Amino acid sequence: MSLWVFGPLSNEGHQLIMPAWYPFDIQKSPNYELTYIYQAICFTYLTTANVNVDTITYALFMYICTQCDILCDDLSNLSGKQEDFNEKFIKCVQHHKTILSFAKKTNSLFNMIILGQFATSTMALALTMFQLSLVDTFDAAAVVGVFYIVGLSMQLFLYCWFGNEVETKSSHIPYAVYSSQWVDVSLKVKNNLLILGGRCQRPLKITAINLFDLSLNTFVTILRSAWSYFAVLHSVNTQ
Repeated sequence: MSLWVFGPLSNEGHQLIMPAWYPFDIQKSPNYELTYIYQAICFTYLTTANVNVDTITYALFMYICTQCDILCDDLSNLSGKQEDFNEKFIKCVQHHKTILSFAKKTNSLFNMIILGQFATSTMALALTMFQLSLVDTFDAAAVVGVFYIVGLSMQLFLYCWFGNEVETKSSHIPYAVYSSQWVDVSLKVKNNLLILGGRCQRPLKITAINLFDLSLNTFVTILRSAWSYFAVLHSVNTQ
């Protein structure tokens, strides 16, 4: 954001952050200064809003991971007499249901945002790499493009990383069930533990309207897709 906002100031002439048409002459002072400040404020606001959405998404994903860790700890420490064991087990089942409900609500809230973010970021990566391939000299605009690619890649990587963490943490729940002191409990409680363990065999996954999961494999696929789009654009431009 800093490079985009302050980069045009190093160039010659009255250059704005983003090319735009205004019903007045921006080459005159103070029209140019006021227009530049207006674009800088808008650009800062959009960047801050984007960061806030990403941050709250990461925070909710980590909240799900933390709850899975707490549930695993409670399940692995299940012990005691029959009544105490069964009471603690019921609380763990209720906790698991709450985690599933929260994860479903979180996914339904952000799935369209994630889909739009991934689609636009993939195209932006391809177009930015194509734009850099047309640069003869490594000037300030090229530096901005490089930092933009790094920023987009990091943004996508964090989405995929935290989504992958949700899947990884939830996959530990069946092992926590098996780690409980289930040997001395009744057959009925053992069957209930078996049912919970079977239910948890399918880990939680954060998806974009069920098109793809947020995982490290998805991140690699997105980078490959962006490179493929860039190769096509570069090939067409060369011909």
